[in-house]
Amino acid sequence: MDRNFEEDLIKSNNPNLRNDWLRIFKLKFGDDCEVIWKDDNLTQKGMGTDVVIKTKKGRRYSIELKTRNYKVLNDNRWIMEIVSHIYNRKEKPRTRQYSKEGWIYSTTAEYLFHATLDETGERILETIFYSLIPFKTTAYKSEFNKYEKHYLNTQFPGSYQLTINKLIPKEIIKRDAIEFWEWCKND
Repeated sequence: MDRNFEEDLIKSNNPNLRNDWLRIFKLKFGDDCEVIWKDDNLTQKGMGTDVVIKTKKGRRYSIELKTRNYKVLNDNRWIMEIVSHIYNRKEKPRTRQYSKEGWIYSTTAEYLFHATLDETGERILETIFYSLIPFKTTAYKSEFNKYEKHYLNTQFPGSYQLTINKLIPKEIIKRDAIEFWEWCKND
């Protein structure tokens, strides 16, 4: 099934989900952390930074937020988006208009919060938080070849996007990230 960018954007800005993100941020950074949302669509798409969190000690974390469907709850493989190919339409024959690097390379955020949502899409059931820098290096590109591909399709107004992702085991992310934190509803 194709994802719809406009629908995904609306769902990601759901007030109930945003409140649940705040709960998770406080678990990770403390009740006194300051959360600065980057609500401008151009900032989110261009920079890949959804939120900046400032701790009581003044440390700022630039973070990209990603979610995944409840059907993969407890699947210990997490997506890293490698490349997207943009076509003029979904149906073949189609013309590739251009390709762009996936968020793993294009985001300017230092960290990623990746969460599994419940069936309503409004509550976080589990999440991992990790530093992105090790995965963005040229040296790490060959490491991605070891992992299974996962394709996602997105329908945009006037174009169709086929995204190639890699399914990276959580233990590998934990091993290779500079910083790693996880939370599960059962904790």
